[in-house]
Amino acid sequence: MDGFINKKVLKAAWPIAFGYIPLGMACGILAQKTGFDWFQMLMMSTFLFAGSGQFIALAMIGSGSTIMPVVMTVCIVNLRHLLYALILNQYIVGQSRLYKAFYAQEIVDETFAVNHTQFARLGKAWTGRNALGVNFVGHASWIAATVAGLFLGNTIYIDTALVSYALIAMFIGLWSFHFVSTSLVLTGVLGGILALVLSFWLDHMLNVVAATILAAAVAAAYRSASGKGEGE
Repeated sequence: MDGFINKKVLKAAWPIAFGYIPLGMACGILAQKTGFDWFQMLMMSTFLFAGSGQFIALAMIGSGSTIMPVVMTVCIVNLRHLLYALILNQYIVGQSRLYKAFYAQEIVDETFAVNHTQFARLGKAWTGRNALGVNFVGHASWIAATVAGLFLGNTIYIDTALVSYALIAMFIGLWSFHFVSTSLVLTGVLGGILALVLSFWLDHMLNVVAATILAAAVAAAYRSASGKGEGE
């Protein structure tokens, strides 16, 4: 980890780490109520690093769902990570396959938002090692929070419905990095409206996936037609 974690990386990653404390603990508590032990929670958070995917998987397992529907649903919900990887790949050209394997495993909504912002703002001053460091900090924070939540599940009651509010607050905080750009703010607003409208027909977070793709496509088409830059 030497060289990956430094002051610049920690400054960029701290919103993710602190945001994961309530979310991860709530996920751990839900896992405990579902019947998971600490080792199962550790393995799940290590190999399935996807907050919404883990919540959905735990909810489906708790309701008695079989393995294949759980796997298919989680895969569909996390398809957006493929888009994230395609966008970020332009910044890590030349990195080794081992690096890209680790990097791909660590891509989630929050690490994508932070790293994409840093790459766009700092250019070459934000390196692949910095980006992977942010991913490591986020992942380690999530693992620690989920396992801690599982241990606390027997003694502390937390209404897991509160998770939705914490999740919204964290994403607004990450979105605030883009408030310097009118086009990015409007894209976020459009995505939110579309997600709300599509929620009447799509469930399992598919409304968010569809809204994100549609809003991004509209923004890309508008910027292409107007010839505006990212900061406009």
